[in-house]
Amino acid sequence: MIADLPIPLQKKLTRLVSQCSIAWHLIEPDDRIMVAFSGGKDSLILVHLLESIRRIVPFKFEIGIFHLNQSAPDFPAQPALEALKNEGFTVWHEDLDTAKILSEKVAPGDSPCGLCSRLRRGIIYTQATKNKYNKIALGHHRDDTIETFLMNALFNGQLKAMPAKLLADNAVNTVIRPMLYIPESLLIQASEYLQIPVTEQTFCTRGHSGERFETKQLLAELERRNPNAKGSLLRALHNVQPSHLLDPSLNHNMTDADGF
Repeated sequence: MIADLPIPLQKKLTRLVSQCSIAWHLIEPDDRIMVAFSGGKDSLILVHLLESIRRIVPFKFEIGIFHLNQSAPDFPAQPALEALKNEGFTVWHEDLDTAKILSEKVAPGDSPCGLCSRLRRGIIYTQATKNKYNKIALGHHRDDTIETFLMNALFNGQLKAMPAKLLADNAVNTVIRPMLYIPESLLIQASEYLQIPVTEQTFCTRGHSGERFETKQLLAELERRNPNAKGSLLRALHNVQPSHLLDPSLNHNMTDADGF
């Protein structure tokens, strides 16, 4: 699939994944990497980027693909999973009637997002451990981590984003995000060229509301004013100045230059 893209776009996508992997040691010898496959453009492109890298690196690693079908009885990702299986990938899925669980557990008017996220993570971690995959690859890109950074700052009062590599909550699996340096615009360009159909989990009704949607709108407005806004925000996440923050636990020593 990646080989079908124009060569400049191929090289740019592969280079950004390679840079992220080298910087954070995401892909290493003898890794067994389970891609948490949503069925959308990002996870599909991630699978094929990992496969293209697997073919050129001087060591071995394995790729498996797991899909959590949260929109039972609809199964929008099934055609993509069948295609990947036909390409020789190890593919499996599990069904979860998320809408039913949320309707039973979440009070009217409360946000279901926290419980939904915990359900999803728990099953993904369990599947990775059960099938002996030491790493879980997620299809988040540059815009996702920037949005998360702003959401945490604006709505939760935290300086926190999506890391490229993180030990999972179960302290067993390592979560990696190999596409974290890739702008979403490049993934859209690739998906349009490859004519990748858009699939979504149909149970979710919050895709065009809530904090993430508001943050997307804010970023779009910032980018209209400054076309380099997203790139600058990503660089800011690489250029933290602890002495100029207000967290006492950082235990920094101020100098005269830090004051007026």
